[in-house]
This record gives sequence, structure tokens and C-alpha cells, in this order.
Amino acid sequence: MNRMIISVTLSVDREHLDDAFLDFNLTVDDEYIHPVDSYIDPAALVASAAAEGEYFIFTCSCGDPACVGIDRGIVVGHDSGHVRWKMRNPLAWPANEPLPDWAQEVELVFERDEYLSAVKVALDQAKALIRHWNGPGTLWVGPGDMPVEMVLDLDIADFSSVSAGMFMPGDKALH
Repeated sequence: MNRMIISVTLSVDREHLDDAFLDFNLTVDDEYIHPVDSYIDPAALVASAAAEGEYFIFTCSCGDPACVGIDRGIVVGHDSGHVRWKMRNPLAWPANEPLPDWAQEVELVFERDEYLSAVKVALDQAKALIRHWNGPGTLWVGPGDMPVEMVLDLDIADFSSVSAGMFMPGDKALH
């Protein structure tokens, strides 16, 4: 089994000291698996906890994963006790260059409850940082100038409905 840890920090923008940004940090088995210049899309991360599909969890700050060389998303699968990620290693590679000989498909397998808990804790951290930020400038919360309200509206359905792969009426996880 793989182990995912997600933390969220609030950082001051080095060029505009009145501004700040949320930085989601994700490791798998104590290793960063994404390009240094990529960001985590909180909406894609939350959606991956609720439903199967291909998600661009890692992307460019502008919201276009191709900007950082990511041309394929992570294929997320769910079964009764696990969340599976299928992805290419390397995750990012320059579009105009052939993939290296060592490129391969990788599958990461997470305990479902641990995955859901990690995403929920990270989302709660992000919301707390947003609510307590009172800087004079702008707070950047996600790729493509994601609105603060969008992150505040993200929610993981109660664990029983997520475990069944279903959203309850009114759930906002896929905004």
C-alpha cells in the first residue's frame, strides 16, 4: 500500500508582498511525485476522492497542465477498500521531446479511508487558512485564478456516501 500525505501552507508572494497563496503539498511514500513548478488543483483532488475518472490533480498555476509538461491526467479508480492512481512516470515531460527509455506506467494504491481522510484534512486546512487570512492584497487559492469561494464550497460528502461512490443531494465536491 502507498501512503499519501497532504499539507496546505500559506505563503507570501515574493514579488508582491501584500499577496499570498495557498500551497498544497502532496507526497506519496515520503516523495514528491510531481514537477516542482506544478500546483495541486484542489477541485480535482476533492473530485478524485469521490468518483473515478481522469483528473489533472497536478497542473500549472494558470490551470493548463500542458504549461508544465503534463499531457495526461491521473486515472483514478475506486473499489471497496482502495483508491488507485494510474499515471505515467515521469508525470511531466516536454511535449517536443520523446519520452525517456525509463518512462513507465505506475499504479499507486491507497487505503480508501486514509485517502479520504488525507483529502478532507487538507481541505479543512485550506479553508481555515482562507478564513483567517487578513492580508491587504490578494489570496491565490488555486490554478487558473480559482475563486476563494470555490475552495470554500468544496466538500467531501460524508464518508458513507463517498464510500458508495455517490454524492448526496446538495454536495458541492465537483464544483
